[in-house]
Amino acid sequence: MKLNELILLWTSASIKLMDIRYTKISSNDALMAYRLPANMFLFAARGSAQIKLDGAEYLVDRMFVLHGGKGMYMSIQPMQERFDFYLVLYKAWLPPQTSQEIHNIISKGNPWQVQYGYAPLYPLSLFEKIERTASEWQTPGDLELLHAKTLFYQFIYELIRQLREQDVRIIPADPAEQLLAYLNEHFTEQLTLEWLASMLDCSPSHLSRTFKQRTSCSPIEYMIRLRISKARNLLKDTDAPLQEVALSIGYSDVYYFSRIFKKQTGYSPLHYRQFCRNSNSKQHNPFLMLRSSIVPRKLKRYINNRSDNDYQYTDKGAFALIRNRKHSTALTLLLSLTLLLSACSGTVNSNNNVANTGTGTNAEASGNTGQSETNQAPTASSTVMYTGADGEVEVPRNPQRIVVLTHAYVGHFMALGINPVGAPSMTMGNPYYKGKIDGIEDIGSPGGFEIEKIVTLNPDLIIALKGTEMLEEISKIAPVVTVNYGEKNYKEQLIAFGKLANREDKAKLWVDAWNAKIAEFKPQVLEVVGDYIFTSPEATGSEDTSPMYETVLWNGLPAVKNNRVFYLDKNASAFNAPITLDALLPIIVDSFLKPANVKSN
Repeated sequence: MKLNELILLWTSASIKLMDIRYTKISSNDALMAYRLPANMFLFAARGSAQIKLDGAEYLVDRMFVLHGGKGMYMSIQPMQERFDFYLVLYKAWLPPQTSQEIHNIISKGNPWQVQYGYAPLYPLSLFEKIERTASEWQTPGDLELLHAKTLFYQFIYELIRQLREQDVRIIPADPAEQLLAYLNEHFTEQLTLEWLASMLDCSPSHLSRTFKQRTSCSPIEYMIRLRISKARNLLKDTDAPLQEVALSIGYSDVYYFSRIFKKQTGYSPLHYRQFCRNSNSKQHNPFLMLRSSIVPRKLKRYINNRSDNDYQYTDKGAFALIRNRKHSTALTLLLSLTLLLSACSGTVNSNNNVANTGTGTNAEASGNTGQSETNQAPTASSTVMYTGADGEVEVPRNPQRIVVLTHAYVGHFMALGINPVGAPSMTMGNPYYKGKIDGIEDIGSPGGFEIEKIVTLNPDLIIALKGTEMLEEISKIAPVVTVNYGEKNYKEQLIAFGKLANREDKAKLWVDAWNAKIAEFKPQVLEVVGDYIFTSPEATGSEDTSPMYETVLWNGLPAVKNNRVFYLDKNASAFNAPITLDALLPIIVDSFLKPANVKSN
């Protein structure tokens, strides 16, 4: 950042002092990795120290000035018997209405997230002002606090004046580096992108973008990798139960931990532990370690896939030869039974010219091609391929825990008899959902979804609009099916979701019932003559505060003059899902048949 930009920011900003303290540190009491809770100025008053601020090192003597931004890590190692310093913590923000020049500065990142340090040419002037500021801050009284703030501005003026004379380099903070350091220490905690951004005093989108440029992955994905790496070590080196392993890395749900572990490693936790132990057993097997230096020898033993020196401890006295023969006999019987059933079913199918070539796991279902029929009842554990807006996705045949990332489609699944476990905030305000969504969790709004809350819901399927933000990290939680909004009308979309959720029959029942209602009401409505307006007011209820409704143009419309304007609840008018349509249809029909009065002007 250039010095003239810094001056412009301090001229336009509002400042709040958070704390001012005078601290003494002995050579035995080093301050290690202190995360700054706010922006800070440090002024060395006595002694010397080595100070590290986000990786940058400063050799600080008496009268040295150092600035750091919120979220930076600071370590202080005194180089003498004692090191004394003033620490000023402050918060700065800019008003909404600012000049274009300031907007250009802000677009580069948080302007207060900078560090610089220097020994001023005229230290006594700065020392006097910060000493008086600290004294007034410690004195009780509102007037004293105002005086402290006034003195702080004088300190800033003198500091920037000397900065300009000495041409000090101002280093912008690296939020990605700060976040890396924090995640490496706190990855087992329940963290959200919004909270991390707040801690580092920047926007979630800026933090995510800079972090991805640095690491090629999102912050949440990086945290998951750290957790899985820790879990792998625990599974390999300890006998801790899965529940204990999951809790130790930040997952309260062992089933979700197992699913995400398998997605990251290709193994379930138990299989990974067994794989590590088998590898370790082979490593210490003397028959595998000793080989001829001339010709490799293939060992022929009656014990398969075991170490000769330890099988008796793992098998508890049973002979491997007999045990393997028992398994082989059972497998032979199972294979014979399978062939017999296949022959019988083949006879039946040949009469109907139908051939079943797979099970439910190989069936395909999509909004375009339909769902394959099988003679077997599908199970909750089977999967199908579904074609969404972003291509094919393997999804559960009977999804039970669905998270919907758009308010537009929550009602579709409710109509199918599936209440999502999570939905956006806007869903909660629909008056026609009252009493029907008590078990649905609010997961936030688009652009700011609470990833950790979605994780705790343990979904088996996620529905999202194409282009939804953060889909990359959300897709690591459960399969994501994306939808092009508006590509299908509400009836076609319900049928498509019916195929996805294996409830196409319920979808068709609703569509048939809806068409019957429309057929019943249509003749009555067609008899109505004249202009009608259905609108959604800006305020709740029938009262309306929108300036549009006060204009001459609005009041000159025939529908307005003839009292044929009908107000719909604004919290429901943005929904076109079956539940809302069922509620709105009689209201709209009654409005046509019994016109209501508009608000008097």
